[in-house]
Amino acid sequence: MKKMTAMLFSLAVGLNTVSLAAKADTPEEQETDVLLIGGGIMSATLGTYLHELQPDWSMTMVERLDGVAKESSNGWNNAGTGHSALMELNYTPQKKDGSISIEKAVEINEAFQISRQFWSHQVNSGVLQNPHSFINTVPHMSFVWGDQNVNFLRARYAALQQSTPVPRHEIL
Repeated sequence: MKKMTAMLFSLAVGLNTVSLAAKADTPEEQETDVLLIGGGIMSATLGTYLHELQPDWSMTMVERLDGVAKESSNGWNNAGTGHSALMELNYTPQKKDGSISIEKAVEINEAFQISRQFWSHQVNSGVLQNPHSFINTVPHMSFVWGDQNVNFLRARYAALQQSTPVPRHEIL
């Protein structure tokens, strides 16, 4: 966890463009082009993207806790930690007509692929080192029981197979 915290802090402030305010309720006024609220992966990533695109913008990060990467913003959405959204069943709800909506899973997957391209750029530019220290492929499995849930999983599988960005998976 210390490595991840250090990496997030490096992403957030490594290029001296983002300042981490000790407390969000600091009474002094400060002008900034971008206010990053929260010291988590989403603010760190957004700050890093913006620095690449607009290096002359000033950025301020505020965090209510005593350090960065101390809390998950939203556990149901994996706090933006970077995942392909292919195994999370909540991203593919069943519609009233019985079909499966894959739009959210595909959208998240496409965003993740863009993130991977950006991280590759950061590695090639020397900003990040050793990709295995921050991104790794991890086997996933969706497990359900009961006829209704098994039918949902089969329909979900069939729907996802129709999407270009979705790699082929097995159903057992």
